[in-house]
Amino acid sequence: MSTKIIGNQIDQVTRAIIEALQVTEQVNLPALNQSAVNALGTPAYGTLVYNTTEDMAQIYKADAAQGVPGWDDVGGGGPSLGEDSIIRTNGKNIQENITVGSTANGGPEFSNGATIGPVQIDNGFTVTVENGAAWNIIGEEDSSTAEFVEITSGNITSTGTLHFSETKESLTFYDGAPDSITHDFNNNNAIFLNKTGGGNFGLIINNMPTDNAAYTITVVINDSGGTGVPDTVTVDGQQQTIKWAGGSAPGHSGGAVCVVSFSFIAYNTGSTGQFTVLGSGGNYES
Repeated sequence: MSTKIIGNQIDQVTRAIIEALQVTEQVNLPALNQSAVNALGTPAYGTLVYNTTEDMAQIYKADAAQGVPGWDDVGGGGPSLGEDSIIRTNGKNIQENITVGSTANGGPEFSNGATIGPVQIDNGFTVTVENGAAWNIIGEEDSSTAEFVEITSGNITSTGTLHFSETKESLTFYDGAPDSITHDFNNNNAIFLNKTGGGNFGLIINNMPTDNAAYTITVVINDSGGTGVPDTVTVDGQQQTIKWAGGSAPGHSGGAVCVVSFSFIAYNTGSTGQFTVLGSGGNYES
């Protein structure tokens, strides 16, 4: 049995459960401005409206943004121009907290993101990029700049220019007289050792990338009763050969702060585990 609805047989305040619906002409969604949409509060998931302020059909979803219920554009995908959305567009200011990555957003489809620059994260907002995720800012020449107030990221890839007014580097502190220091490259690439005794020591690095690029490790050794430098390097279980500036490891003068820097050049490293390792160092003292 079927029932045909004609004209205005259903009042505006009538609610109905429709198990099957065949439309021969059109369905008109309730037209509400943004204030009226907000006044709906938390309607049932799947509620549809036409938002006259946004000029867009919207649906109320359980996961509209990073697991938070809310309104989302129907047939979204962001603003665009031209037939078949041939030109994708985005604004120049980010005015919300956003996390790029599968963990916060509940799926691997959120692992990689891209924005056309220039773009600025406004004061008070943060873009966080999870480890294993990537956010690419695409630009060219004068359009390749990105201005950030704050960004937390595992990796940043830019095809344009990153312009910094200042930088802050993460540092891992160690104390004592170790025969070796084991350090995870995923944490940072700067080490401070407050050395209380002993002599030279080994540097063991885990999780060093091998993707045909160059990476650096800086080791700062403070004489607090002991001197010495990292004169051997092991990366992910593989002993490395160090090519020292001047042909030999630097000495650590008593009372001085010694800074040793290593450059790791990964070229076909994935198959051999061997890097080209360049080392240099010097003493700083008053």
